[in-house]
Amino acid sequence: MTDTPAMSPTETYRANLAERRLTFQSCRACGQTWMPARSECPNCLSPEFEWCEAGGRATIVSWVVFHVAFDPRYEDRLPYNVALVDLEEGARMVTNIIDLPDGEDVIGRTVTLEFEHDLERELPRFRLAD
Repeated sequence: MTDTPAMSPTETYRANLAERRLTFQSCRACGQTWMPARSECPNCLSPEFEWCEAGGRATIVSWVVFHVAFDPRYEDRLPYNVALVDLEEGARMVTNIIDLPDGEDVIGRTVTLEFEHDLERELPRFRLAD
């Protein structure tokens, strides 16, 4: 896994995404897992963490569909969704759901990881598993 002392946690996360690997951090002191990348545990503030690779399955916690673009880069994508998912390993992240069904409540559904090349980088997105 890409991780060098000269790289910040954000740089390490993005380098791993470039390799099409979704990674998260895990605290060596308390076991907390988290995203987005940061220099210390959000639970106990320990700077001792390790990088872990996600297995690729998650559960949808919440989602919303935007009908107004708050960033001009997304105007041609309207409407688009933003979702909050819990990885099986415990970390929570913000993402998009590929082919989200119109009008269907998907909270609690299982999703699987897919990478899409977008905005000039590899981005982790998810698709409904069933």
